[in-house]
Amino acid sequence: MEEYFEDLGNSLSLKDKAYENIKLQIIRGNLKPGTRLLEEELSKAMNISRAPIREALNKLEKEGFVTITPRKGAAVTHITAQMIEDIFEIRETLESLAVEKSIGKISLEELEKVGESFKKFINKSANEENCVQYLALDKKFHDLLSQNCGNKKLIELLANLQEQIHWLRNISLKRTTFSGSVKEHLAIIEALKKNNEELIIKVLLQHL
Repeated sequence: MEEYFEDLGNSLSLKDKAYENIKLQIIRGNLKPGTRLLEEELSKAMNISRAPIREALNKLEKEGFVTITPRKGAAVTHITAQMIEDIFEIRETLESLAVEKSIGKISLEELEKVGESFKKFINKSANEENCVQYLALDKKFHDLLSQNCGNKKLIELLANLQEQIHWLRNISLKRTTFSGSVKEHLAIIEALKKNNEELIIKVLLQHL
């Protein structure tokens, strides 16, 4: 387990180091659903005392990444069909609202830049390395859609949802091509450039 965790520097508290490290390895799929998260093992792997580990696990439970069962301890949350449906249903509602509030506030330069990044994937093979890079770009794009909405709480809620969606896709993504997804993203970008609210929501919902 020790090989998974990274040195995150000295700017974070011990609790935050533990939290960020465990969450990162869950999202990457190194800690798979059902994996037991023993405080003693995590403490040794990260060279952090058990108290910050416990606090980190409690926070991750609140965010849905970890399940804590009395007398059994913590484990990476099992993914169910209902969980996936719930997350994407909430995301559809919140992201549509965020995009409506962001219309006209995202610069053309930012849209052009992210659009060019997506175009690079049209003819790429969907191997593991490219999938990881594509998921990172997808997250960056959806963060861009929300961060200009002017509602801090909405941005915070969507940020947490995006991390969960990134996790779900990272461990279950089975692509043979990026072409269809790239076209959906480019359609959203073109609609945003035109500031056409009706078209933006239409293509966004088709993508989500």
